[in-house]
Amino acid sequence: MKKHLLSAAFLLCLLKPDLILSQEEVPVSLNGIAAKFLFLDYNTPNSVDGFKVSNGLEIAYLRNLDDRIAFGVPLKIALANLPEQQKEKTTLVSLDLTGQFRFAKPEKKFIPYLFAGIGIVFEGVEENNLQVPAGLGFYYRVGRSSYLTMQAEYRKSFEQERDNIQLGLGWYFKLIPTPRPPGPIDADGDGLPDAQDHCPDEAGTLAANGCPDTDDDGIPNGEDDCPTIKGTPENNGCPPANDRDGDGIVDEKDECPDVAGTAALNGCPPKTPEKVIINADSDGDGVVDDKDECPDTPGKIVLLGCPDRDGDGVADKNDRCPDEPGLATRNGCPPKDTDKDGVLDEDDKCPTLPGKLSLQGCPDDDGDGITDDVDECPNQVGVASAKGCPDRDGDGVMDSKDKCPNEKGLAQNDGCPVFDADNDGIPDKDDRCPNEKGGADTNGCPDKDSDGVADKDDLCPNEAGLKTAKGCPDEDGDGTPNHLDKCPGEKGTNQGCPDLEKEDKEFLVFAAKNVQFETGKATLKAQSYATLEKVAEILNRYPKYLLFIGGHTDDVGDASANQQLSEERARSCYEYLISRSVSTQRMQFQGFGESQPLKSNKTPEGREANRRVEFNVFLK
Repeated sequence: MKKHLLSAAFLLCLLKPDLILSQEEVPVSLNGIAAKFLFLDYNTPNSVDGFKVSNGLEIAYLRNLDDRIAFGVPLKIALANLPEQQKEKTTLVSLDLTGQFRFAKPEKKFIPYLFAGIGIVFEGVEENNLQVPAGLGFYYRVGRSSYLTMQAEYRKSFEQERDNIQLGLGWYFKLIPTPRPPGPIDADGDGLPDAQDHCPDEAGTLAANGCPDTDDDGIPNGEDDCPTIKGTPENNGCPPANDRDGDGIVDEKDECPDVAGTAALNGCPPKTPEKVIINADSDGDGVVDDKDECPDTPGKIVLLGCPDRDGDGVADKNDRCPDEPGLATRNGCPPKDTDKDGVLDEDDKCPTLPGKLSLQGCPDDDGDGITDDVDECPNQVGVASAKGCPDRDGDGVMDSKDKCPNEKGLAQNDGCPVFDADNDGIPDKDDRCPNEKGGADTNGCPDKDSDGVADKDDLCPNEAGLKTAKGCPDEDGDGTPNHLDKCPGEKGTNQGCPDLEKEDKEFLVFAAKNVQFETGKATLKAQSYATLEKVAEILNRYPKYLLFIGGHTDDVGDASANQQLSEERARSCYEYLISRSVSTQRMQFQGFGESQPLKSNKTPEGREANRRVEFNVFLK
C-alpha cells in the first residue's frame, strides 16, 4: 500500500508543476483534461478470497455542455490480477463514454459529481468485454484552471467474474480556449480582461476576480452564503452576528461599531488627513499621487499611473476603444473601413456605403461629382446649381421644373425670363405700377417720401409718415395723423386725444341731476358745490377738452320766463367754474328753457328730470 501511495504522489508531482505554471496565463474554458492514478480490485466484487489491489493510469477528455453537465472519454491502462489468474497480472486497456452531473457551479471550490456510462475493456489482444461504470467523485479547485480530483466507481461487466471496483486520484485541468476573433477581449464587459476574469461570461467586480458580487463584499455570489448582505470570508460571505454597522468587523474589535469602516482603521471610516503625505501612492501602482493622472486606479508607470485594459499603449481615459487594441494616432481605436472603399470610417462621410475618395467616401452613381445623398437626380448627370439634375439653360432651375428649359430665367418665375416694362426689378405680373418705377416694399409703385406707402395711397406723399396713418406723420403714433390730431403729442382715441375715463363720463351725467338751485331762482344750493368742484377737477385733467353748459326747465309757468331762468342757471354754473380756475376760453353756456325735455312734463317725476343743467365736453 505504501508503494501505491508513493506512486500516486510521484504522479502528482509530475503533473502539478506544469499545471501551476499555466494557471496564471490560461483563461477559464468549458473543456478539460483529467489524469488519474488508479487502484483496481477485481477480487472483492467477484467474491474471490483475498483483497488485491493493482494499479493503472487514466487520461480523460471532458466536454462541458453547461455549468453542471459534461461528457467524458476516459482512456485507461492497468495491470490487474483477474480472479482466475491470481499469480499473474494481465494488461487491461479500456475506453469509456461517460456522462457527468455536477452539484455545484464552476466558481465553487468544492464540486461533487455523479457519473455513469458504457465502456469496453481489452484483455491483451484477443479478449474484451463490455462494462457499465457508475460512481461518484469530486473536484477541489486549487487554482484558477486546475483542480484536485478523486473518484470511486463500480464497473458492472457483461462477462462473468469481470466486475471490479476502481478508485482514482489525480488532477483536472481546464483547456486553453480557441483564440477569439479580433474584437473585444472582455466578453462580459465588466472591465476585467477575460485572461484575468474567473467568470468571463458574467459581468462582475474586480474584487471578486470578475465574478458577480451583488453585496460587493469581495466574495463571488457562487461562494457567498449571503449574496445580498455584505459579509466576511470567515463567515462565507455572511456578516458576523455581532456586527452592528455591517462593515465585516465584529463589534468587540470595532472601534467605531455604529459606523461602517475599514479593517485597516479598526472599523472606523477614513479621515481627511491633516497634512499631505509626501510621495503618497494611493493606488499602489508605483506612481506617486502628485504625478499620477489616475491616482485612485492602479495603472502603468509609462502611462503616468493610468490603466490600459487593451494594452495598446493608450490610457483607458483617453482610449475611445478601451477594450480593442488600436493606434495612438486614432485615439486607441484600430483602423476601420466598414464599406471597404479605401476611406477610413473617421474620414468617411458615408461609412456604410462604398464611395469615392474624392467625395470623402460617398457614392456618386451618375458620376457628376455630386454625392447621391444630396443629388436629386442620382441617375442623371447634372450640375450642382440644379442639385445634381440636368439644367440645359444653366439658370439654376432643373429642367424637370423649368417651364422655359432652353431660355434662362428666374427660379421665382419657374425658370422663365421676367418681363419688367419700367425696369424697376419687379416683374410686371407682380408690379402694381408696371409703367412707373418703384420699390419692392411698395410693390413697384413710386414713393417720393420713402415712407413705405405708395404715393397713390399716401395722403401726405411729400412728407414721410406711417402706414397706420396712411402715409402721414403721426408724432404720438396713435393712428391719427398730426394734421387731424387734436393732441399730436399725446396718444388718444378721440380725434387723437385721450378719451375721458368711464367714471368721469358717468359723473358728468350724474352732475346734471345733482346740481340744485333755489326754487324759481338761479342761486346754487350749497349741496351743489361739491358736484361742481368735481366737474372743475375733471376739466383740469383733460386740458384739451372744452365744456358746453346747457340749462333746462320744465313747462310750468311762462315759456319766456323759463327760457331766461334756464340761461341764468347755466351762467351760475359757468361763473362757479371760472372761480375754480377753469378758463373762459374753454367754456360756453346756453339756456334752452322748456324746449328739450327728457321726459313728459305731465308727471312730477318727469318735470323733475327736465329741470337740469347738462355738462357736455367736446374737442374743438
